[in-house]
Amino acid sequence: MAVKTVPIVLLGLVLAFPSLSVQGASEGLLLWYQTVLPALAPFLILTQLLTVSGGAELLVKPVYPLFHRLFHVSVSGAYILLCGLLCGYPLGAKLCSDYFRQGKISQKEAQYLLAFCCHPSPMFLLGYVRQQLPVSIPPLFLLLSVCLPIPLLSLLAQKLYRPGYGSQNPSSPVCRETASVSLESILLSSAETMVLIGGCMMMFSIFALWIRQISVLPERLQALITGAVEMTTGIHRISTVFPEYTAIPPALAAAAFGGISGIFQTKSVLSDSFCHRTQFPMTAKNAGGLSIRHYVLWKLIHAGLTCIAAQLLISLMQPL
Repeated sequence: MAVKTVPIVLLGLVLAFPSLSVQGASEGLLLWYQTVLPALAPFLILTQLLTVSGGAELLVKPVYPLFHRLFHVSVSGAYILLCGLLCGYPLGAKLCSDYFRQGKISQKEAQYLLAFCCHPSPMFLLGYVRQQLPVSIPPLFLLLSVCLPIPLLSLLAQKLYRPGYGSQNPSSPVCRETASVSLESILLSSAETMVLIGGCMMMFSIFALWIRQISVLPERLQALITGAVEMTTGIHRISTVFPEYTAIPPALAAAAFGGISGIFQTKSVLSDSFCHRTQFPMTAKNAGGLSIRHYVLWKLIHAGLTCIAAQLLISLMQPL
């Protein structure tokens, strides 16, 4: 019953506060159009082109020995991790879902990768987060704060999922319809994914604006809740209300978590992947799903570790 009443309550709030709702929707869509769409859409299209053309293995070949030694992933898993590190939310999760459905990685490896393959991109950290922070900090500081927890997450996920440590298995089921995938279907798939992301950003930007209007909440608590709801507006708010170096750990933790909006974006690409749309054959090995609950738990752990790493790096940097 509670689940059924939530949309009714939200609809009532939209009708009760129409100007705030329109403002929040405008902010979310503008942010999506100016920041997320141009940064993510080309990566979505190109990674799918690489996948269907067979170029993914060629791209990942130089880094595969390092990734295999550090993270014990297959060739396909190394490609997923590389794209997740470079391209930002939710591409790592999308590739993880696509490759799992195509049978290119096992369910255990997909679950394992999902624990640490989704991150804010270096472009987002250096181009947006660094500009929002109230103090200027070295670019390496931002990257280390988010990336240092990844090996620890990998170790924890290995213990839980036990994905296996072999190299790419040539006998694993591979989608045989890859060659028939057209550029039009790739563009359509990417456009649908971007619309899903834009819809999530719009709705959660409305919620974030509502939170900022709750006067009984302290400003800093409002900022932290906003960061947990929608990452991008939350980082701006945290950087505004927290003083100097105090703003860095919670802002980077919000970036590492990705916000509830990011969780819904990830859920959408896990349940409605490109491979599923193009009707690749399903097998007993890839018929199951990937747990969004596990994903949320890993993002919370990543956010906490990022906050600790940022605080430690600040303590090392300040005496200088």
